[in-house]
Amino acid sequence: MINESQIKEKLQELAKNEFRLSENDDLSKLIPEMLYHIGSTDNYLRDDLIYSAIATWVLDHNAISHEQLREILQKILGDQHIFYSIGERDTDSVFRRSFSVLLLPLVLIAHRSQPFLSKTEIIQVKEKLIQYLKEEKDLRGFVSEKGWAHAIAHSADSLDDLAQCAEITEIDLREILAAIRAIISTYEVVYTHGEDERLVTATIAVIKRSLLPELEIAQWIRSFETPVLNTDSMPQGIMMRANIKNFLQSLYFRLDWEQMADRFAIPINQTLQKISLFAGQGGEQSAHS
Repeated sequence: MINESQIKEKLQELAKNEFRLSENDDLSKLIPEMLYHIGSTDNYLRDDLIYSAIATWVLDHNAISHEQLREILQKILGDQHIFYSIGERDTDSVFRRSFSVLLLPLVLIAHRSQPFLSKTEIIQVKEKLIQYLKEEKDLRGFVSEKGWAHAIAHSADSLDDLAQCAEITEIDLREILAAIRAIISTYEVVYTHGEDERLVTATIAVIKRSLLPELEIAQWIRSFETPVLNTDSMPQGIMMRANIKNFLQSLYFRLDWEQMADRFAIPINQTLQKISLFAGQGGEQSAHS
């Protein structure tokens, strides 16, 4: 296995020519090296070189075979990638997990363009991703000097592309919505790095499949009030309210841009009113700190 400096030098050379490959470049050897270093704390290597190269080869150059993509998928779903040191908080292991998750959309996009994965494999992605989201405890966005961790944002991107797969049924979509609700309804952190917007994107993907009745989507929206109203402790209650409020407000305006807001405006409005600490106060200021 080549070291970090060697893989960085190799990818920098390829980057000079927009990651175009020569006859001497063997992806069957190069990709495993890249996956080994995908958790580097060097943001330039991790994001601008390793991820960007794989994304370019998949989305622009069609350079990675379906069999190679299947191998990538099975590797990143394993214990040494998205479940690597799972449960740790504030450690560098998050970079390996998070950037492995970020590769899932690339595989799914390639599959939707020209299907090569079985339904069993797609369902495995769903199950592993939802399991990962239940077990991931490092919710940081940007980490000083090391760049993006963004485990939740990357997972949201994966949920978005997963929801668009034809193999995903209404049962699976319900599981995806339940996962989104659980992620948003946390009081561990207030999301400040665009996580809510990216989870809205995944939600829109679910709605656009038109497999779930609008009444069911409305009931899902209303269900966000339950965790808030059942959380009395502070500041946990305030933090959870902030996450849910930001998500529902983002959802409303994104639906409006998609010309779908009228279908869900009432449940969003009513849920926001129920969780608000200021509903009904008019112009009066709260006396609480």
